[in-house]
Amino acid sequence: MSTKKFLIISVLALLNLIPLIGASLDYWTWHNGFYFYWAESALLGVMIFFAYAKYLFVFFLLLLLAVMIVGLTEGNLWGDLRMPITFWCTYSLYWLAYFEVKNTRVGSRILRHHPSKQLLIYLACMALGIALSFALTMTIYNEWSLVQDIPPHVYHVFLAMAVTVPTLMIGLLKVIHMVGARHFIHFILGTYHRPVEKGRVVLFLDMVGSSKMAEKLEPKESMAVVASFIFDASAIIRKHGGDILNYTGDGLVVVWPLTQANNALACVYAMRRRFNKIRPSYQKEFGVKPYFRMGLHAGPVVISQIGEEKLFLGLYGDTVNTASRLEAMNKELKTKVLISGALKHWLSPKWTERLESKGLQEIRGREEMVEVYTLRITD
Repeated sequence: MSTKKFLIISVLALLNLIPLIGASLDYWTWHNGFYFYWAESALLGVMIFFAYAKYLFVFFLLLLLAVMIVGLTEGNLWGDLRMPITFWCTYSLYWLAYFEVKNTRVGSRILRHHPSKQLLIYLACMALGIALSFALTMTIYNEWSLVQDIPPHVYHVFLAMAVTVPTLMIGLLKVIHMVGARHFIHFILGTYHRPVEKGRVVLFLDMVGSSKMAEKLEPKESMAVVASFIFDASAIIRKHGGDILNYTGDGLVVVWPLTQANNALACVYAMRRRFNKIRPSYQKEFGVKPYFRMGLHAGPVVISQIGEEKLFLGLYGDTVNTASRLEAMNKELKTKVLISGALKHWLSPKWTERLESKGLQEIRGREEMVEVYTLRITD
């Protein structure tokens, strides 16, 4: 654990002890002391809502739909709503925790198992979530005596909803993730049926030495390395607001609005630092260490939907081609990251002072030469 994280955890722990210490020393009553924890819980709830708005929105939208359908057929099912609401709120938090685990490297390993094994793990997680949420709800309201009095058909209905709602949510979220959360509504509305031009920072990322790696490893092992590399890189990109549009085998294409050019450079630095730390784990697990090159350019791009049966979001234009050529030029200039002069104009002084000029370079496919910079980064 880093010193910064340790300090933050220590400060939070001390803050949470203050109400207890104050109540013990009779500075205030225990009842007043617990107001602090209620306020903390409310603040945590707001933070969770904004951090997981997409997941919660889909979950409760499907839950509302299920409640409406059940309400039409089982009009007398709903009585005191406190316990059902508590159960579903607890159950939704459980699924948020499930998604967090799924987005870790542990989750990525589970996805490599045989589908039948994945299904068993999913069903086990679901059964655990239902049991824990039900037990916590009954404990909060101290209503364990009602367990025997609840009609069997009520259990059947709630069990069916508890299975159906998260399953549909996961299916819908997979569709959203395939399209891209930022583009899903545009797909629904048909925005990209006609080419749309936008100003974007474009980053091309490519893993170095994938061909040699494929010769050294078995096909499944090689694919596992690429999948892990894409997973780790994508996590950092999402954290810095990047929009992953396309995957290019062992690399990817990311865009940011021009006004977020600083985020793109921060992402580059974060990715270099992260992979410097985790390369030993790759060496231990796969016997290889992943390195990569990046090319960044800024300017107008065209986004367009391609295909009907299998949707694909295409990114086109000279800006895209130039970013790709810059990524490839790293090999020629013996660099890891190359940035165009066009992108430099959108950067703050904090980042421009870290650039090192490589002069005007001829880019294949362009008549005009491009001023190129690299970042002062050492591996």
